[in-house]
Amino acid sequence: MNFYRAGAARTWTVSCLSAFLMFAPSAFSQSEEPVLELANVPDFNERYAGNTQVNGQFLSGLSYAATATKGALGDLKLGLVRGGDQPSATVCIRVTTDDGRYWAANMYRAKNPSSAPPKIPVPTRYAEQLGVYGADSLLLLATLAEDCNEAASKVYVPAIIGSRQEKTSLLAYVNVSQSRVVAGLEDEGKKVLAEGKCRKPAGGPRVTYSHVCEIPVPDTMKGATLDLVIGVKGMTGSTTNQRYSVHVE
Repeated sequence: MNFYRAGAARTWTVSCLSAFLMFAPSAFSQSEEPVLELANVPDFNERYAGNTQVNGQFLSGLSYAATATKGALGDLKLGLVRGGDQPSATVCIRVTTDDGRYWAANMYRAKNPSSAPPKIPVPTRYAEQLGVYGADSLLLLATLAEDCNEAASKVYVPAIIGSRQEKTSLLAYVNVSQSRVVAGLEDEGKKVLAEGKCRKPAGGPRVTYSHVCEIPVPDTMKGATLDLVIGVKGMTGSTTNQRYSVHVE
C-alpha cells in the first residue's frame, strides 16, 4: 500500500513537471520584451572614424525625451507599437555619434504584435570605442522604408534612448548654419498643434547637430501621423521650412 502511494505520488509529480515544461516556454515568450529583427543582407552596415554623411536635410536625429542610462547603446528602442491587425513593417535606422566619427545605417523588421516599444539590436564591431559615448551623444533617425537609400517622403518614427519619460516630448536634432531655428507639430490641414523650443547644446554646436528642439506631445496626438515642421530664419528675415511626417505614440 505504501509502495503504491509512493509510486502514485511520483507519477503525479512527473505529470505536473511535464505540463509545466510544456506550457512554460509560451508563457515566457509572451512576457519577453519585443526586439526588432535585423534585416540586413549580408552584414551590419557601420563605420567608425569615417566621414560624416551629409544629406541636405535639417533633421539629423529624432527621439523621445528619456532618462538616460549608462551604456545607452544597449538600451535603444523604437517608438513603434504594432497591433495584430497591422501589416508588418520594415524600418531603416541610422545611428550617429555627435562627433560624426561613427555612423550605422541598417534595415530592421518589426514583427507583430508588440505591446511595447521594441529594442533595437546594434551588433557593432566597435563596442569598445562606443563605450565612451553617453546617451546624449547618440542620434537616431528611423524611417518606415524598404531600404536606407532614400529618406525623403518617408514616415519618421522617434527612437527612445533609455527610459521614456512619463510626460514625454519629442527631441528633434537639427543641423543648420543659421542661429534662429523654430519647430512645431502640425496636422494635415497645417494647423499648429504644438510649438517647440529650440536651443543650442551646452558647450556649443556638435559636428552632427547645431540645435535641439523640444516639442511637447499631448495625449490627444498619440497614435497619429503628424507633420514636424522645422524652420530656419535667414539673415533677410525669410524662413525656410522643411516638413517631416512623424508617427507618434
